[in-house]
Amino acid sequence: MAIRSFLVLLFSAALATAVSAEPSGTLRQGSGEVSFTAKRFGVPTASGIFDHVDGAISLDFDHPERSRIRMTIETVSLHTGTALVDGFIKGESMLDVGHHPTASFVSEQVSRIDGRSLAIRGRLTIRGTTQAVNVSAIAERDPAELRPGERLPFRATTAFSRNAFAIGRDVNVVDDQVDLAIRGEILR
Repeated sequence: MAIRSFLVLLFSAALATAVSAEPSGTLRQGSGEVSFTAKRFGVPTASGIFDHVDGAISLDFDHPERSRIRMTIETVSLHTGTALVDGFIKGESMLDVGHHPTASFVSEQVSRIDGRSLAIRGRLTIRGTTQAVNVSAIAERDPAELRPGERLPFRATTAFSRNAFAIGRDVNVVDDQVDLAIRGEILR
């Protein structure tokens, strides 16, 4: 959830290509959607969106190793569409938003896979626990063609283990893996 929001900005930054060597790109406000899906026996049973994400992005698409992404997600901004589910996921046994009001992501490495795809490795912190995560991102058009003021739509995905972050260890209504999907637009 928090991961999704951070990933939206993360991928936005990573795809905010630089035709020159200048790192630049910001997530266009209101364009992003970070969503999570949890399954039970392979069938989706829970999903939601985080509304509040903040971050700093510096991206050089020509030299992605120079890129830096730092995101913070307000865990209390989670919405699933059902108040009962929201309360459960925000509660002490899951995200524990009372003690852990934010989750964060810091990139460690950004690699260009091809003209429109990036591999982003970083550290995700949820509930005070930090774990490595890998994010796959793709631009929906060629970043090299992006001019200042134009928008670049993107999508990104990753997955993480609930147990690795002590999220609902005694909860067996969903599987351990949580999938994240991010969509948004980067403004150059």
